Amino acid sequence: MKTPRNYSGISTLNHWITALLVITMLVLGFVAAYAPGENTGRYVMSVHIALGFFVFWFILWRMTYRLYEGFPPNQGRTRLESQVAYCVQVAMLFALVLQVITGPLYIFTEGEAINVFGWFRVALPLESLEVLHEPAETAHIMLGIYVLPTLIALHFLGAAKHYLTKRQETPADLS
Repeated sequence: MKTPRNYSGISTLNHWITALLVITMLVLGFVAAYAPGENTGRYVMSVHIALGFFVFWFILWRMTYRLYEGFPPNQGRTRLESQVAYCVQVAMLFALVLQVITGPLYIFTEGEAINVFGWFRVALPLESLEVLHEPAETAHIMLGIYVLPTLIALHFLGAAKHYLTKRQETPADLS
């Protein structure tokens, strides 16, 4: 892992694509869970699952690239600020990887396949690991309802603080 001075253009693009995908997936998950009707909920969940197939691959790419490129030095004003920022960033990346693994895992452990917009289906015969179904489902839901939104809010508040106090450039300026 290298230690770059700034985020590369690819890292900046990865950041904003990830932000868009994660917010979209969270919204779809919430809408499916609280849909006014069963048919609407099932339809929205099918979109969430199908899009999740592509999000899975993008998140794995983003993590691999981040590990390859390394993390630039944190620009926090204090040591505590730098440590909190680093911990939130690492926790968010870790939570995203867990999220994209537990989603398919809880589908596959029920013997179901992922229908990707009717274009093709992806199946892994993991019914024998049924014991993992409930923990994977619980982890996926808890990460999506509580953990990721909290980490995103902390990340946003930290970025806003740095931007408003002009102590750090915006992510776009770091490339």
